[in-house]
Amino acid sequence: MRYIIERPLESLGTDTVLSYLIDSQKISYVSQGPLKMKVMRMSMNGLKMIPGHITPLMSLNKMTVDCVKKKLTEKIKSGTTTLLTSARIDYLHDAEHELKRTRHLLISSSIDYCIGLSLSPEKITPNIIRFCKKKKIPFIELICNDFSQLTSVIWERIREANFPYSTVIFPTFPADTEEKMRKLWQKKWNDLSGKMQIPTLYKGLNEDELIPLPFLKLLGIYPCKGGLFSGSDADYCLLSASEFCEKPKAVVVRGTIVYSDNQPEMKQGYGKEITVIQPRRFGESLVSRV
Repeated sequence: MRYIIERPLESLGTDTVLSYLIDSQKISYVSQGPLKMKVMRMSMNGLKMIPGHITPLMSLNKMTVDCVKKKLTEKIKSGTTTLLTSARIDYLHDAEHELKRTRHLLISSSIDYCIGLSLSPEKITPNIIRFCKKKKIPFIELICNDFSQLTSVIWERIREANFPYSTVIFPTFPADTEEKMRKLWQKKWNDLSGKMQIPTLYKGLNEDELIPLPFLKLLGIYPCKGGLFSGSDADYCLLSASEFCEKPKAVVVRGTIVYSDNQPEMKQGYGKEITVIQPRRFGESLVSRV
């Protein structure tokens, strides 16, 4: 479907109107001022338009199908248009099966998703890294009980196998870990990953928070997702301009409405898996500190 969105920027203290041409599920052109084309137009008067949220749901692999559907509905209603999740494995021979199972859990998803791998540090091997490179898996989550698990990995071999795709590797620590200890372990990991030139995230992902832009760049999800500019997917949320509530009135994924506040969730199964051609395509530092 081809249409134009006319977005006033009054909230930024200007009379400027940006026009977005949505074509083939992407924003194909952005213009300052009106576009003179004979296509359907959508006015944003009384509404705010923001990029769709990208949020993690790393625990999805532990959920039942019904729980996944419930969680996805909550995510969509809060403005999520892309989900970051993972398949939990113990050994390389588990990977294909667990990736398939994770995809099956997301079969009815209305929003797009990006899948990585989760495993304990003791299980990471050069062969797993090569598998990620071959299958274009952009990240590995290392599930740790304490920091000592990370020091036992031969990172030189992991670094060699990780070239040139640069799968992002980051640890998560138990939720009940004391905050002071968690910060200490994270700092030690940042120092270790910097020394070993392992691409990583400088802090853990919180399922209730948006993924920061520097992380999206490292993971290779940006610029396809996370922005409103020419070439990005047409993922956006519409909010009331007159209300302080940030609950979206409508959520759009690749130019199609998948949720609105006056109708139940639509387009089940519309979501698709994102293939990351190359993480760190913008040359972000190996340990992002922005």
